[in-house]
Amino acid sequence: MTRPAGILPTIPPGLRLAFATAILAAVWLVVLPTVGRHPAVERHVRLMEACDVNPSAMVYTELEHLPLRPDWIERHLVLWPTGN
Repeated sequence: MTRPAGILPTIPPGLRLAFATAILAAVWLVVLPTVGRHPAVERHVRLMEACDVNPSAMVYTELEHLPLRPDWIERHLVLWPTGN
């Protein structure tokens, strides 16, 4: 079996592991804390902490109902055309 030409086959497995680890570390140490400082996320975290909610114990059925789409979209959206 021949491999297609490209950069991935030439990168040693140890170096691939290092790249994957660096990307994971960047997401964990930079991206997630940045998202956590966003006002909407901070507000949600404060609300959950004020209600003594353990987010690791939450299940889908405990979440409040959120509308799938705003009402103005529902008025203009056609999911199944009638074929007329």
